Amino acid sequence: MRSARREKEEKRAESPSSSMAVVADWSQLPKDLLNLISERIDNKFDFIRFRSVCSSWRSFSIPNHHHISLPFKFPNLKYKRNIFLIKAPQQQDETLIRPWLIRVTQNSSGKIKLYESPLISFELPSTFSFSIDLYKSSVHNLGTDFIFDEPYIQPEKVLAVTPLTLAILLDNGHLVLSRCGDDCWTGIPDVSSFIGDIGDICIFKERIYAVEEKSSKTVTIGPEDLSVKLVAKDVHGGRPDIQFMVESEGELLLVDVFESFTDLGFQLQVDVDVFRIDEKEKEWVKLKSLGDRVLFWGNGCSFSASASDLSVAKGNCVIFMENVFFKKNKICDSSMCVFDLDQGRLLPLRDYPDYLNLFWPPPPSIVKSMHKTKKSMLSCIKRFLM
Repeated sequence: MRSARREKEEKRAESPSSSMAVVADWSQLPKDLLNLISERIDNKFDFIRFRSVCSSWRSFSIPNHHHISLPFKFPNLKYKRNIFLIKAPQQQDETLIRPWLIRVTQNSSGKIKLYESPLISFELPSTFSFSIDLYKSSVHNLGTDFIFDEPYIQPEKVLAVTPLTLAILLDNGHLVLSRCGDDCWTGIPDVSSFIGDIGDICIFKERIYAVEEKSSKTVTIGPEDLSVKLVAKDVHGGRPDIQFMVESEGELLLVDVFESFTDLGFQLQVDVDVFRIDEKEKEWVKLKSLGDRVLFWGNGCSFSASASDLSVAKGNCVIFMENVFFKKNKICDSSMCVFDLDQGRLLPLRDYPDYLNLFWPPPPSIVKSMHKTKKSMLSCIKRFLM
């Protein structure tokens, strides 16, 4: 004879309500919770998507709430620049829909400009207009940097350590901090005890990393207490002409670029080495391959993405902006170049259609409407390729 408890459990299992998932009514979220969510949205694209969820979210989230973001509490900040990867939802027939890489610049008044490439600094002509269906597309922020407006000093790189602290690499190779509310910049004197002129800075695990120009010796700086710690020794045999750091899949990578020239100053060869940091051993470990990863380095920014996210056939490449290499470069005469680590050579972006299509033209699946004269279209593409 079955027990009463067993019969009760069987009846509960047979009940229709027990097999049905509870559907949450997101429109009824408390206003204080909605406020906490909206305060953590750091770009206007995501804010638009947030307001598109339902009418109650839209009526609660006033646009002026995000009119001026925290970084613009700094009086000398001129622009905030974001790199976005816009992806349309994949179709059920599994036809590959390519994404679009764009750079969006926002000034202190909230005005936004779109540039045709995240790596170069001229904007699209005024004859170009379009709309993006942000409700159907996903928007991924790959990187952010800032432009400082200083009449006498032009910073090489400006990064946000926290919403109220900026790290500024000056053109003389020195690093300073700018804190919201301070009247002047804060120097970090202990850095000079470890390294000389700084070649690049990066924010990794909420700390500032600074690499010494040429030697690649690297330190980390605490943004609050300004403590300095050596995290990587010199890279033996290396005096790179160009170097930059980038976070990629939870690792901090260093890219060293070497150029060789003829006696007349014409470029013969470009070589690229990529390292990952091993803080336990205090060294940069050379990588044989990036695998699926693609690294980008451009005008004040560096970022990383996987080949699968970019919908390209292969990774293991580094994409460079215009004016990176010597003007007498006879290897790559294009403004944008790709170094393929599999082949060990530098080639124009136009030789890699998969990568070129990330920038231009915009995918029809993402851009809802576009109006542009044929003449300006051709001019735009010519500038982009050459």
